[in-house]
Amino acid sequence: NVSSNHITTFTIQRNKSVWLLFLVTVLLSGLFAFINLQEFVTVSILQKTGGYPFGGEGPTPWYYKTSRLYATVNLIFGLLFFFTLAFTWWTFIKVKRKSLLVVFIMTLLLVFIQIINGQLA
Repeated sequence: NVSSNHITTFTIQRNKSVWLLFLVTVLLSGLFAFINLQEFVTVSILQKTGGYPFGGEGPTPWYYKTSRLYATVNLIFGLLFFFTLAFTWWTFIKVKRKSLLVVFIMTLLLVFIQIINGQLA
């Protein structure tokens, strides 16, 4: 039984823009965290490297020089996206609008950096 003075995260009404910002940020950071961490696990832990053009064969990004470098880059990006995902949930639960906007911009910036990083030979 919740008293009328007790406000929880789920009883606070949020406008649609806050929900949209939250959902887009969670989807982006969650997807990129999952993809990058999955690549790290596949290459570094499971050591399934068949089909990857390691060794600088052809037009590949700079981090394809070795499987270890590739896994490290994916781990770093995966953890950065995971931390933005966790921070997104924290800002949403604590009802911090400005922080939610900041983490949304951070997520977009990380996506942009990862795309640019993948273009560097």
